[in-house]
Amino acid sequence: MKNVEKKEQKMRTETVIRAVEYLPEPNEDANLESYQLSQSDEMLLNLFGDMPDYTNQPFEDLWQEVFDAEDEDTIAYCLEKGVDVLDNTGEPVSGWRDIAVMLKAIDGGLLELENND
Repeated sequence: MKNVEKKEQKMRTETVIRAVEYLPEPNEDANLESYQLSQSDEMLLNLFGDMPDYTNQPFEDLWQEVFDAEDEDTIAYCLEKGVDVLDNTGEPVSGWRDIAVMLKAIDGGLLELENND
């Protein structure tokens, strides 16, 4: 129980990014399916400045790992890494698995975040 309390206390002091805040505004002229795809891509670019390269086998392996994992575990992983992938209704945002792939790629050293300091 002590570890849970320490983790909760740690999370309260860290900054958490809400992915839903990085979604683009809907375009009334776009059909829903194409909007979902472009919405996910734009969100990833807004969050990371890049998108996963699924033509690269390590990214494909990470996608399979994320796809095979329990949704709750992946959502918890993203939150632990500082990205809340749930929207205002408690549902995952479109592209939430791609966010998990990007976070795993950073953890695994496939990607590096640029420091703009």
